[in-house]
Amino acid sequence: MTFEYTENMPHDEDDASDASSDVTELEEYDFPDHFFERDGRLFHSHGSLPYPLPVDGPEQARLNNIHKILRDTVEFHYLGPVTEVLSDARTRQKRVLDLCTGTGCWPMDMARLFPRVKIYGLDIVPIATRRPLRHVQFEIHDITERFRWNNGAMDFIHARNIDLAVTDYPELLQEVARLLRPGGLFFSGEIGRYIDFAHGSSFDLARQAPRARSFFQVVNHSLELRHLVPIADKIPGFIQQSHQFTVPTIQTFHIPVGDWHPNAVMKRVGKMYLAALKDFAESLKPMLREAGMTQHEIDTLVTGFIEDIEHVPGLVGVYHTAWARKL
Repeated sequence: MTFEYTENMPHDEDDASDASSDVTELEEYDFPDHFFERDGRLFHSHGSLPYPLPVDGPEQARLNNIHKILRDTVEFHYLGPVTEVLSDARTRQKRVLDLCTGTGCWPMDMARLFPRVKIYGLDIVPIATRRPLRHVQFEIHDITERFRWNNGAMDFIHARNIDLAVTDYPELLQEVARLLRPGGLFFSGEIGRYIDFAHGSSFDLARQAPRARSFFQVVNHSLELRHLVPIADKIPGFIQQSHQFTVPTIQTFHIPVGDWHPNAVMKRVGKMYLAALKDFAESLKPMLREAGMTQHEIDTLVTGFIEDIEHVPGLVGVYHTAWARKL
């Protein structure tokens, strides 16, 4: 089995070996312990982690689609000076850490681009491929806890769509800074928990797509009960306030919802994102029930949301990105 989990902190000053004593191989019979079923969906069993979404087959398919959507929106697998940071070093192997790796698509794609780099993917549940490439290693870890590696162990830390797993992003950044070598790269990418109209549009969301707007308002309120506040546009500020990184480079990208975009690639992306948003709404239903909504209220909310995103042209999701180097 290729998944591993962390039991305790390493005692060695040199963490060059992957076979350190703090990592234990996960056996086949251990897998059910990481999941529990509720409302017909499968969830992680880590009681203290606020992550609200299922981790079952339908949700894994949505995560795979989001990976493709972001790759095509950004037009590559990464932003920033990744090639420079991961260029071959004669004295040591370069290392990459992917936080909340999910199904592990990003580490596997990056491993094909950088075959000499060691790539780790961390998640709270073992849902990544059980047959990773030789230089990819998936581990079970709660990213709100201290990582097993020593200071300066990583060259690049990638944090994409982790906002539903983190209640204190500035605290996480301190741990990221500890792990990065001087000059190492941190990347953050978050799809905002809202919907908007494309640039140049004169439409008013409250008038043209009120049910889509209301959906995100209700969802964000429920998430805030779990201390998961919207942070997509705040992360650059967190990076600067940490005093651990260079001034971040910020880019935002619009992801079309539906097939209204004139560009053929973005039209295909828009169709995929429309489907992903429908799946997202479905995956949120157990959380909304837990927050006290009735089934009728949930069905009305989700149905209205889907009708708006299916029939109102010009809607977009907003992907917020920022990267910075460790000082």
